[in-house]
Amino acid sequence: MEAVQEGLNSIGPSVSNVVLFYLKKNASIRFDEYMVKPEALEEGLEKIFGLGAKVIEKKILEVLYVKLEVPRRIEDDFEFAEEVKNAQKLLESAELEVLETRSHA
Repeated sequence: MEAVQEGLNSIGPSVSNVVLFYLKKNASIRFDEYMVKPEALEEGLEKIFGLGAKVIEKKILEVLYVKLEVPRRIEDDFEFAEEVKNAQKLLESAELEVLETRSHA
């Protein structure tokens, strides 16, 4: 969620608030659902920005990977929803490693 907010802030904080409001009203996406429903977020951004949505999606992904502390280059032909799902898998595997480490300690 933070990555979405920061990615949208790259186009301007006041603009990001308008976009979030639009997504909530017209795409029926709540703020806490963005990473659970990345396809809906992608579709909503495309409705608003057209092809320009790719720039915002890329920024969101860059912020997301920085927050996960995973160095990753986002290719130009990326699929937003797939990248979000990959990030979620990385996070889940990292959390599992932490739990396993704690259980062996």
